[in-house]
Amino acid sequence: MTLGRDDGGVGVYVHVPFCDRVCPYCDFAVVAARGGPDREVEDRYVRDVVAELEARAPAFEGRHLASVYLGGGTPALLQPESVARLVEAIRSALHGDEPDGDGAIEITLEVNPSTVERERLQGFHEAGVGRLSIGVQSFDDIVLKRLGRAHKAREADRTLEAARAAGFDNVSIDLMFAVPGQTLGNLEHDLERTAKHRPEHVSTYELVIERGTPFATAADRGRIEAFDPDLAAAMLEALESGLAEQGLRRYELTNYARPGFESIHNRRYWARQPVLGLGVGAWSFDPPTVDRPFGARPANPRSLGAWQAAVEAGRPAAERVDAPDRREAMGETVFLALRCAEGLLPADFEREFGEAPEAVFREAIAELRERGWLEQAEAGRLVLTAEGRMWADAVGARFV
Repeated sequence: MTLGRDDGGVGVYVHVPFCDRVCPYCDFAVVAARGGPDREVEDRYVRDVVAELEARAPAFEGRHLASVYLGGGTPALLQPESVARLVEAIRSALHGDEPDGDGAIEITLEVNPSTVERERLQGFHEAGVGRLSIGVQSFDDIVLKRLGRAHKAREADRTLEAARAAGFDNVSIDLMFAVPGQTLGNLEHDLERTAKHRPEHVSTYELVIERGTPFATAADRGRIEAFDPDLAAAMLEALESGLAEQGLRRYELTNYARPGFESIHNRRYWARQPVLGLGVGAWSFDPPTVDRPFGARPANPRSLGAWQAAVEAGRPAAERVDAPDRREAMGETVFLALRCAEGLLPADFEREFGEAPEAVFREAIAELRERGWLEQAEAGRLVLTAEGRMWADAVGARFV
């Protein structure tokens, strides 16, 4: 997937908001549904997603289906037959009956470690899901309790074992770090347990306390202290070195994979390729048009009731549509490319925008190189240094 070159495809993201419980750090569009939604609620949601798909598909006409990602929330709380219905509808609407030129279409399902979801894994595999993203977060029960997670570490082991038994050979594990009270020893234990399961992919997330969450309220009241930034940096270094020892290369700031197992769907976002977002709270990357030469970003409402009311009335679901101008698209291109190990190839940037990145962002690039956060690699690529990766947010702020 090359920056600045439309690959002619489309990825589809389906947001499923239902959760057995809402984690205290979560800022996503979620709805508490103990044990999963009842069948009537589930059927209505799936029906509405399909209706939104049919209404939005014409905007992506002529494109081949490149990836499907069912996230949330907890999409594995859906019945396997509901997942099969969604996958079939997406393939039908976006001409995904045949694999693309690189092989089978990547279809990912997020799963949490639980008995209910574990028992459905075989059914999900039969429904067409080929990749699992499992929300382990930690293999330490104390850390999991501090995060407010519903499962214990042993449940994560059982779910990972069950995934292999169900035939999944593309498994990603989510790990969190910088959790209140977490030590470097806790993280090293997580890495040891991860190694035993030999995942093809690992996504890492530094805990960020988002406004409006129970964690934010606790922090405001002094019940949660700010995490030591030096310890967080040490954890980042431990993750990169520990996962490298397991054969997992850091191909993006927060993602590690074995060769050939990088997330096809997530790469679409970093390369600014079209993605159709469906469901409550979902947002899309629409392809460029004459009126919007740098694409558009429709965003669906985070309220389940508002989203369903719009879809069921036959109205556009998006509550707002952002369309970046040329300068914004340039900044976004640089920022997203620098998140990836390959960095930014100036020739790609110039092919899309008609100017070299150094001409547009001369001062920012010079400053970052002087700080030692940015360097030039082979073929003139601009890439973050090891120190630059530690300051990635500050780097991004120079461009967006």
